[in-house]
Amino acid sequence: MNVNEIIKKRFPYERTQIIADDLGMTYSQVANRAFYMGLKKSEEFKKSNQSGRYNLIKAGEKFRFKPGHVPLNKGKKMDKTMYDKLKKTMFKKGNRPHNWKPDGSIVERTDSSGRVYLHYKISDSNWIHYHVKIWMDHNGDIPENHVITFKDGNTLNCDINNLTMISRAENATRNSIQRFPDELKNLIRLQSKLIKKIDKNGKK
Repeated sequence: MNVNEIIKKRFPYERTQIIADDLGMTYSQVANRAFYMGLKKSEEFKKSNQSGRYNLIKAGEKFRFKPGHVPLNKGKKMDKTMYDKLKKTMFKKGNRPHNWKPDGSIVERTDSSGRVYLHYKISDSNWIHYHVKIWMDHNGDIPENHVITFKDGNTLNCDINNLTMISRAENATRNSIQRFPDELKNLIRLQSKLIKKIDKNGKK
């Protein structure tokens, strides 16, 4: 049974990290493969103690406001003494946080894997990856289930000549080989190129 078959069989019913540990993969590698195969956790699993979700949901129920709940201070004005104490810390109209950036700003951000990417500000609360903007400026919208990657592996090199578009499936395959020795990585990459070349020639 290959890796995809194992994930397909186990993913709906087990925690992702457990599957990843058994297969010698990362959490993201398993989750990405499951996503591309259209797999989701079963309702049975979500409600089980193993998932940890159901107990968390039940535990929080007693702290939630019930429908029709009326706040104790509804319709009441704040006491003037209290207001005077708090007004110094209140946001003023048009207030902007100290780290506010104007539209068109480019900043570095580190993702959960430790990789640093450039982000471009379109408007307040609306940022996109800068390399994605560069690609779209030159080539238009990105098709569904495709991503933009860096030819030289440098996530800060957003020159259009360093960018290429690949499918999410291919991106998952590339990421999954990172745990292998360099020699094996090169063999896998060569195999992928050979398969592409054979497919391309076969379509002519």
